[in-house]
Amino acid sequence: PLIATNDALYHSAVQRDLQDVMSCIREGVKLESAGRLLEVNAERHLKLPCEMARLFRAAPDAIDETQNLLARIDFDLGQLCYEYPDEPVPPGWDDDGYLAHLTSIHVAMRYPDGVPEKVEGLIAFELDFIRRHSLARYFLTIYDIVRFAKDRGILCQGRGSAANSAVCYALGITSVDPDAFDLLFARFMSDERREPPDIDVDFEHERREEVIQYIYNRYGRHRAGIAATVIHYRPRSAMREVGKVFGLTDDITAQLSGLVWGSWGDTPATQQMRQAGLDPENPVLHRALHFANRLLGFPRHLSQHVGGFVLARGRLDELVPIGMAAMDDRTFIEWDKDDIDELGLMKVDILALGMLTCIRKAFDLLHIHGGPKLTLQDVPAEDSAVYDMLCKGDSIGVFQVESRAQISMLPRLKPRKFYDLVIEVAIVRPGPIQGDMVHPYLRRRNGEEAVAFPSPSPEHGPPDELQSLLKETFGVPLFQEQAMKLAMVAARFSPGDANRLRRAMATFRNVGTIHLFEEKMVEGMVARGYERDFARRCFEQIKGFGSYGFPESHAAAFAQLVYVSSWLKCHYPAAFACALLNSQPMGFYAPAQIVRDAQEHGVEARAVDVNFSHYDNTLERREDGSLALRLGFRQIDGMRQDDADNLVVRRGENYASIDDMRERGRVPSPMLRRLADADAFRSLNQDRRQALWDVRRLPDDDLLPLFAAANARELGNEPASDLPDMPLHEHVAADYQTVRLSLKAHPMQILRPVFAVNRVLSCAQTDELRDGSWARTAGIVLIRQRPGNGKAIFITLEDETGITNALLWARTFEKFRAEVMGARLLLIEGRVQKSREGVVHLMGARVFDRSVELARLSEDHVVEPEFTHADEVKHPPHPRGPKGPDGLFRHPRDVRILPKSRDFR
Repeated sequence: PLIATNDALYHSAVQRDLQDVMSCIREGVKLESAGRLLEVNAERHLKLPCEMARLFRAAPDAIDETQNLLARIDFDLGQLCYEYPDEPVPPGWDDDGYLAHLTSIHVAMRYPDGVPEKVEGLIAFELDFIRRHSLARYFLTIYDIVRFAKDRGILCQGRGSAANSAVCYALGITSVDPDAFDLLFARFMSDERREPPDIDVDFEHERREEVIQYIYNRYGRHRAGIAATVIHYRPRSAMREVGKVFGLTDDITAQLSGLVWGSWGDTPATQQMRQAGLDPENPVLHRALHFANRLLGFPRHLSQHVGGFVLARGRLDELVPIGMAAMDDRTFIEWDKDDIDELGLMKVDILALGMLTCIRKAFDLLHIHGGPKLTLQDVPAEDSAVYDMLCKGDSIGVFQVESRAQISMLPRLKPRKFYDLVIEVAIVRPGPIQGDMVHPYLRRRNGEEAVAFPSPSPEHGPPDELQSLLKETFGVPLFQEQAMKLAMVAARFSPGDANRLRRAMATFRNVGTIHLFEEKMVEGMVARGYERDFARRCFEQIKGFGSYGFPESHAAAFAQLVYVSSWLKCHYPAAFACALLNSQPMGFYAPAQIVRDAQEHGVEARAVDVNFSHYDNTLERREDGSLALRLGFRQIDGMRQDDADNLVVRRGENYASIDDMRERGRVPSPMLRRLADADAFRSLNQDRRQALWDVRRLPDDDLLPLFAAANARELGNEPASDLPDMPLHEHVAADYQTVRLSLKAHPMQILRPVFAVNRVLSCAQTDELRDGSWARTAGIVLIRQRPGNGKAIFITLEDETGITNALLWARTFEKFRAEVMGARLLLIEGRVQKSREGVVHLMGARVFDRSVELARLSEDHVVEPEFTHADEVKHPPHPRGPKGPDGLFRHPRDVRILPKSRDFR
């Protein structure tokens, strides 16, 4: 029978215009030409019952029939019968018995000198819990996946909640020793939670696909699928797509998107648009921004989770549709993480971590070049040289502690043992920062403040009830587990209350309900005699975990990789740099900074060469026995691995000439040109320009007349013209265009005379200034960071002498937003701030975009430096010439302007 429905597309009639915009996005058309693709009216919205009755007054039975239909639908998601897969166990064993058997075997291997009593108790408690909740098969699944990875030589490590489990440690799933840390198993699983466990395991990011395909093959695609995730509109994506609807050009939408900090920032304000040269009063721009703001938070498309698998005993596709992903050999279900949690489905997280790839490659390189074959457990513990390096803030490329905030914290924290690294990983996070826990901890650690443990009034509890909880952190709570325990001990939260508090800690920018617990926790602590200020700071710390929480167990798992990567950087810098380059993209730093840092650690870097390079970066033995870094073909933009491998296989001893490469190596002309662009023919005594000429004179399908004549002369034994070598500034520009780095010079070394006449100091000179000195420093922009609440913006500048860390407060950043976000070369003025530990920051007051200076490297006229090394520029000369609009001297009279040589490209 006829039923009444409105096929609603939006909740209110006022949303009709946004529906039109979304229709244009879906159809890929502009609004002005959408025509009949749009809805004919604004009636596709939810209506009140009385309005529906009015609309269907000619068919009143349709309303009743709709209710009859709904009454017949009694299905509830709770009726879904989900069963976790059976795990194969040997005959005579049940699931729990086999898990206990495996645990006893492996824990004995973990502790060859005897299992500590504490660990035995934890394992017994956990195995009993696992038995009561029928979770043994889940643990056996994770063990099976980890075993597969280790058998294949794939590095892996469990983290997060799993690191709170002694059983996980015994089975080799996690490396966090329960004997060394006071783990909170209730954060992982508890009777009150009644939720499936959630174990995260990281694998090498380049080999994780092997693990994923093993799971598909192991369970079948009808029983296994990756969870979905809903991608929502954020400022950048909203402005890009709405801009197309309103006919904005690509450069305008790129400018608008470029004003947003990251993908989670706010849409541009009027002042920001004016800074970018856009007119905020323009009606088209105004409408585009209006609709982009309204679109924020709307679902955009369904994608696949980063690695969360759902496994079923029966057919998973009987519970939820399984679809093909965009990636080859990937299938995923239509439910996301929240759906899975709501239904109580168990999820196996197979995650990727680039640093594991880097570490494994570094281990392989060491073994290939005569070193031992290492695993994560073989790295010597508590190496003083490693901690000496970290105390100096020398951590570029090191896992987790390579950001500017972490590098600044290292000299202040002065880590001397592994637990210090655990704290280092966790302390530069919103939780401790917003809770004002960082400075009290540092003062107490450095002996500047007495260590005191807050205590309740005598009638409410013993004075030392928090001492065991906060002893390792000098009476200051830093970790999520401490916050939960503190709520249980000091505010008398029940385990159930503590679990609800944990769930309320929204993570990764989701909106939580943490505020609902503020009064209960603060007033509960005050009622027991704790100072209100301490109680409020503890709760502020818990709120900080809502932005990004770091539990102690998570920090301990990551600290292991911090130490291993630091040990490699300290003792084997060449292998570490080579592995980092071969694992890109990852981390904060581009290849140019990784190579430069390796050079500063005594590593010789050798250029890409057709006779010595492979696709990957490699190591070569020097005459003194040390290892040099040879850049590989992968550093050349556009170079395919198949082409590079063929070149290497056919070169034999060496190529004798470009003609030899063409004939014997069967290297196609486009590849030869790419190699010539990258200056990779040095072993053939070919300068870049001469190589470019010679490559173009080789026979090709269609020769231009000029090159045909040159080739004819060559074939007639007529010598080719000798071209002048390419000057240094052109080499540097070409290196960055093709290889993204230069071993010949730094761009700032070429441009130094331009900046020196304006009293612009080098990074090294800025570091030598006294605290409070006014300085003007310029450099290539490496990093822009806006951590935490965004009150401070960190910018790292690089020149030929080193790096300068600049800091802008939010007000200054908004004033110079366009310059900060758009510049490749920045000039920053401000005062030098030096800490007692020697950490230097340039507190920016004015910012200038000097990216235009980079064009000097390839213009018809270029400034050539009159020195051979950066150290020769000791003191900048007095400024001469007229000032520009920004107060800088644009046209110095004492700089030589030389004509640029012709480039036959």
